[in-house]
Amino acid sequence: MTQMMKAVRCEGFGGKHRLVRDHPVPRPGAGEVLVRVDGSGICAADRAMWDATGPWDLSFPFTPGHEFTGTVVELGADAAEMHGLSVGDRAIAELNVTSGNDFFRQRGAYHLTDCMEVLGATCDGGWAEYMIYPANAVIHRVPDGLSTKAACYTEPLANAIHGVQRADIQFDDVVVIAGAGPIGMGMVQAAALKTPRKVIVINPGAAKRTAALSLGADMAFAPDDPRLHEALGDLTDGRGADVFLEASGQTSAFEQGLQIVRKGARIVVFGVYKSPARVDLNIFGEFKELDVRGGHLAPFTYATALDLMARGKIDGDACVTHVYALEAFETALTRRPDPDELQIKIMLDPTL
Repeated sequence: MTQMMKAVRCEGFGGKHRLVRDHPVPRPGAGEVLVRVDGSGICAADRAMWDATGPWDLSFPFTPGHEFTGTVVELGADAAEMHGLSVGDRAIAELNVTSGNDFFRQRGAYHLTDCMEVLGATCDGGWAEYMIYPANAVIHRVPDGLSTKAACYTEPLANAIHGVQRADIQFDDVVVIAGAGPIGMGMVQAAALKTPRKVIVINPGAAKRTAALSLGADMAFAPDDPRLHEALGDLTDGRGADVFLEASGQTSAFEQGLQIVRKGARIVVFGVYKSPARVDLNIFGEFKELDVRGGHLAPFTYATALDLMARGKIDGDACVTHVYALEAFETALTRRPDPDELQIKIMLDPTL
């Protein structure tokens, strides 16, 4: 008899999600891993699917959830040897499952390949009681002692670490991070580990600014606070910030970043944007000769994220602020906090 489970199924963008209580539990094929989902996060991309504001073209239906952690319950043929796993291990799979031997994979940029499936988008993800880690997935064991909350935070933190690596932060840099969401908070902690001269956070909500200060930021300002410009002027003799990381997904934040960085500054763009930015291209070349770098996904940084949390260098628990049962996914998806309330990462717990 086929075992059934609860799963959230996305049947189209624009609020077309529903909870199914009799969805078949998948069986692992060769090289595949079946896990009981311990927790799965809600990302801004998931909200964009709900709101129908995202830039993706996907096929339906599928189970969302690309930030997940699970416990191995069954291994397909040869999966134990392929992935170094045993039943009972806690494990995370990277969300992008690549294949083939194209230009990008040959050069180690597996996160940019077109030969890719995405867990929680083109393949079923973690908003369910059970899920499959595919045979081609890159799978990481969760270190002993790491909480489910922290393990669930691995994917956004791995993205944040990739962004910080792209920024090439130096000891004397004044670093500005726009956005104090899950990725921004990860960037704050990872950037602080690089020991630059100052880490400054820009975020509208006061609660997140306070949290950022507790997690490693030296200063935190609202976007319209005139003290931001005063602080940058004092720190840099009026030159402007050395590094700017955009993690808010707001085009206005990127536009502000162009104004507050110095000539020759490094800018990392890591948000997903709902509207185009309007900028004067002369800023990039004629006036400032800026080094603008994109940031996408988390190549080679999941293991680093797990290690830094396991060693107590980054606090993943502090970044998961709310937990909901799977049945309450709509409430969790549409939750909008008051300005003074701290909301960073929301996790769905299928075991509740």
